[in-house]
Amino acid sequence: MNMKKAKMLNPYLGVRAKRSDMAEEEATAKERMENMTVRSWLIGLMCVLLLGIGIPYCDLVMKGTWVGLTSFPIASFSLLFALTVFLNPLLRSFGKGLSQHELIAIFAMALVSAGIPSFGLTGLLIPYIAGPFYFASPENRFDELILPNLPRWLAPESKEAIKFLYEGLPQNAPIPLAQWIKPLLCWMALIAPVYLVFFCLATLMRKQWVENEKLVFPLVHLPAQMTAYANQRSILPSFFYNRVMWAFFIPPFLIHAFNGLHFYFPQVPYINVHRISLDIYFSSPPWNALQPFWVRIPFSIIGLSYLLPTELTFSLFFFYFFFLAQQLLAASFGIQMRNVQAYPVKSFVAHQMIGGILLFGIYMLWNAREHLKESLKIAFSRRNERSRGTVLEKGLSDKVKLTVNEPMPLSVAYSGLLVGMLTISLWGWLAGGGFIATFMLFLLYFIVHLVAVRLVCEGGMLYVQHPFRPWNIMLAAFGSQSFSPKQITILTLFDHLFMLDNRSPLMPCIMQSFKLGNMCNLNLRSLTPALIASVCVSVVSSLISYLWLMYRYGGMTLHPWFTTYYTRNLYCTWTAHLLSVGEAPSMSALLTMAVGALTMSLILLMHRSFMWFPLHPIGYLMGASWPMINFWFPIMVGWIIKTVVMRFFGAKLYRQLLPGFLGLIMAEFFSAGLWSVIDLICAKRGHEIFSF
Repeated sequence: MNMKKAKMLNPYLGVRAKRSDMAEEEATAKERMENMTVRSWLIGLMCVLLLGIGIPYCDLVMKGTWVGLTSFPIASFSLLFALTVFLNPLLRSFGKGLSQHELIAIFAMALVSAGIPSFGLTGLLIPYIAGPFYFASPENRFDELILPNLPRWLAPESKEAIKFLYEGLPQNAPIPLAQWIKPLLCWMALIAPVYLVFFCLATLMRKQWVENEKLVFPLVHLPAQMTAYANQRSILPSFFYNRVMWAFFIPPFLIHAFNGLHFYFPQVPYINVHRISLDIYFSSPPWNALQPFWVRIPFSIIGLSYLLPTELTFSLFFFYFFFLAQQLLAASFGIQMRNVQAYPVKSFVAHQMIGGILLFGIYMLWNAREHLKESLKIAFSRRNERSRGTVLEKGLSDKVKLTVNEPMPLSVAYSGLLVGMLTISLWGWLAGGGFIATFMLFLLYFIVHLVAVRLVCEGGMLYVQHPFRPWNIMLAAFGSQSFSPKQITILTLFDHLFMLDNRSPLMPCIMQSFKLGNMCNLNLRSLTPALIASVCVSVVSSLISYLWLMYRYGGMTLHPWFTTYYTRNLYCTWTAHLLSVGEAPSMSALLTMAVGALTMSLILLMHRSFMWFPLHPIGYLMGASWPMINFWFPIMVGWIIKTVVMRFFGAKLYRQLLPGFLGLIMAEFFSAGLWSVIDLICAKRGHEIFSF
């Protein structure tokens, strides 16, 4: 009996044969990849533990530069620099040096963990748990409006445990950790599925962005260059021997060196690159509608802008001024403009931005529909094959290419996405937020956040902040009267914990880690457990560190931005307003959002249809948000430099200068890390090298 006839009689025979071929091809492909080594695991976890303990101290006690912020944290870069420049040359001299994929794996572990001890989780979670109880008073009525709606299992039951958190423990009194075990475990039951969704979304979108669309991922270029060795005998990577890099490195390093010395010795001159306010020139109506308006000169942003397409950088500052022009025009007609909650951004500007963001999010998923459909088909293909006795139409190489280096099995990614969303919604229902309302809030959040991740991966944004958030959308659509007091309290808490301040985001760091793994041929299936372990170690160590510091020093003596401002000034004040005064449905907000969506659809149509169209959709999405208020000037400088280089000197000079602009990034982040260490040794407080 020939094979063809055998297949006709037994269709499963072809399936098994094809599976066997695919398994062999997949095994061959995996042999070409590098797996995580034991020492990269150990060194990486030690770095993560150091960050989990040290970043809360930097934020709370030192009150200086926030080293855990952004999608490219100063702390993660500093550890990579120390390993590459100090530890690895010693190891390589004995023939035991860390390879590029080991250094990248360690950096990826530090990358995903650095934001968690800061605004990513712990820096907000502990104050949000205890703050409403501590700051409640007859004047603010928090005890009447907010506290009855908070489940007691979300906070310590002992009033003294909360009081001492802010005022410090009496001498020789033990830290009441037992009071925190139950509430923290309850919160971890929410944090875990949120992080699970992050990992699953990053897995499902990785191939689309990395391989299909080939996004630039500007933030990973520096660590990739810093770890690429010319040969086995090289003590340092080739990047550190580049003269152009050092020529660009020296000026920003010297400027930050002078400014650092000025903090210690005021007679040393200060060179202001931190913030040059222009508000005094625009103080009278209608020009005061442009405020806040200032110039900052972060050299790292100039360097990043040089890596981006000129149409993208031009669009970023063009749309910033586009929205400022709208504000100026409205002020000229005497229209009263109010800011959105928590941001110095006009509400009608924020409405347009979120409308564009939602439309772009839908477009982004639609654009990935073929990839998602194929991955879904492959994720559950074995079950389908068993039921139908057929094989996929795609060839073996296509299937292997799609599955061989995915961070996790595609079936796990899709299942985890569903389980995560259901668990989050169930947690919200148990807390009083309502199952459907919680599901709707987080569905909007993950769509909006996926756009933010795209802005980091394609636009090189160090961080993205949306001034109008999913909870604001729901309030504008339905009004606060459509939600019960418990729902308002819990949903606002979700909003402020996860959605308000995204300067220490996890998901962009996960996606960048996957990109770095691809660049150095690292097996992502072996990297993902290390990233998950890093997140777990960072969460536990930072929670312990945060509680120890607050009980040791007293929260009221530590950095008020973390311990007081977000809890009392933002969450509690806004929640009390919603519960006492309320917010009516806003048809004007919905119409302005529709205008933003329509504008974004037009920009997308023009951008896809005409090569000459000079505007990029990312510019509209960033708009007049807080990052653009801070970074419009260095982005414009980077655009001017790259435009001049490309127009008058060509691609050859552009490539020759590329290490120099990476040197600008390295100089600024190295300076921030160096002075943070000096401040730690000298016990200095309040030394901010630069801010975000």
